[in-house]
Amino acid sequence: MATSHKDDTLWGAVAEALVSAYALIGAAGKLTAYRPFSDVDGKDIIIDLAGGFKDIYLQVKCALGVNRNRCIGGTVRMRHGYIPSDPKLVYVFCLLNKQKMELTRLWVVPAAAFYKRAYRTALPKGMIQFNFDCRLAGDKRWDEFEVTRAELGPRLVKLIRAAAKRERRARMNKLEQLDGRWLQFVA
Repeated sequence: MATSHKDDTLWGAVAEALVSAYALIGAAGKLTAYRPFSDVDGKDIIIDLAGGFKDIYLQVKCALGVNRNRCIGGTVRMRHGYIPSDPKLVYVFCLLNKQKMELTRLWVVPAAAFYKRAYRTALPKGMIQFNFDCRLAGDKRWDEFEVTRAELGPRLVKLIRAAAKRERRARMNKLEQLDGRWLQFVA
């Protein structure tokens, strides 16, 4: 039986709340979490290092069970020409056990890695669907991204710091290029 959009929205909101709670608890005070006022660009949760302005954006995809192939699934659809792979965008795929009221499995996948590894389906009107299909018993494609609830916060801290380092390097490279042009102009 298919679930209604209302059910999908409800369970998605529950999964997002649990992801935020697990991240905050697991990071032991190193993170803060915010929900955007609008969800128009795939940012369900903004996770920030406490006391700073270093953040990442989470898109949470929740499965309520496994499919007939014993896989946990999740899909991401977007326009073919717009595939955001910024290091600050991270997908969290999770399996929600409604009876236990907990996320029993979690995968934290940076966007660029997700797009490279996901199965793709071409859709009408220039759309593309990326499919997260992870075998329940283990999957070489996704295993390295699986975390426990306790590991979620520390993994996000690590991703935030890595993204901040990349941004800093990019700014320094840009300044070096500008500095070189200025020196050429003066000479």
